[in-house]
Amino acid sequence: MPNLWEQYLNLIKRFIPVKLHGSCVGLDIGAADCKFVQVQKGADGFSLLDWGIQPTNQDTLEATIKKIRDRLKTPFTSVHTSVSGRGTLIRYISMPRMSLEDLRNSFAIEVDKYFPFTQDQVYTDCCILDPQGKGKDMSVIAAAAKKELVDQRVQLLSKLGITTDFIGINPVALVNGFHVLGTGLPKEEGAVVALLDIGETVSNLTILMDQLPRFTRDIFVGGRDCTKVISNVFGISIDEADKLKRQPGDKAEQVMSAYESMFLSMIQELKLSFDYFTTEKNLEIKQLFLTGGGSTLGGIVSMLEKAFDLKVDLWDPVKFLKVSTGMPEGELSTQSIRLGVAVGLALYSYD
Repeated sequence: MPNLWEQYLNLIKRFIPVKLHGSCVGLDIGAADCKFVQVQKGADGFSLLDWGIQPTNQDTLEATIKKIRDRLKTPFTSVHTSVSGRGTLIRYISMPRMSLEDLRNSFAIEVDKYFPFTQDQVYTDCCILDPQGKGKDMSVIAAAAKKELVDQRVQLLSKLGITTDFIGINPVALVNGFHVLGTGLPKEEGAVVALLDIGETVSNLTILMDQLPRFTRDIFVGGRDCTKVISNVFGISIDEADKLKRQPGDKAEQVMSAYESMFLSMIQELKLSFDYFTTEKNLEIKQLFLTGGGSTLGGIVSMLEKAFDLKVDLWDPVKFLKVSTGMPEGELSTQSIRLGVAVGLALYSYD
């Protein structure tokens, strides 16, 4: 499994990272803030050495990342980051069975057959999801990211003296964390589950079977849309609406009613994806896991359970990490569900 998983995660990268003996930093550069974790593997599992969420609303992105760099005290050996949203694509393809080397050689020539980009516009990679299969055809995952997105990220970090040996795609990083850390529930062979990361400007849906991805889709609805709706309904500024969204107090019912219509739009998009997957694969989705900042909004879990008649749980990656002694846990307990991509990036170099 580690070799297969490493191949899967090897989607958009500049160099092959070495196995780490020190700690690794996962840096999730988002639209509204930057999230980072510093993780180290020990004999008893993974430890969270440091973490933080640095807003970008009053800073340039460069200044925000510089603050993160300056606050890291424990020496680290690697920084992993990612790109997401428009300009990134993931495809699941059925192809005649061949070796991974032959697949990559063939795929490099036929990029425009699978993506709406020319070969000189994107970085791509692919891998076989069922390498031990005996059939004539095989399941392949392929990914692409526009070169300008990746190159800009490398240049930004290099300018700050930060060397990164891996740049991935957000859904890949998130699923890595989900795979490595698990769900805390008993494993069921052949189980099909969905993982929905509700972000600030885009939400990502991944459907997995046996913890391997089989379907991925970006839905361009997120927390920022909630803020705008609340701002309009209550006639308040965006900043005030954002605060009310996070801490509604005695206005919780009115706030939830304000953004309910927006989530009905997301539910419709999810239904289309679920129907497509179940029809195409003839597989039933058993459970939905939510993560990301938007997953903690009031009423979201019950709204989704009612819409899909599925069990819906929150997936908090930090729940499965050992938190270092002396680290304040109060704020972490309220923010940790936002750290999934960063945790998945930090765990990349570990089997």
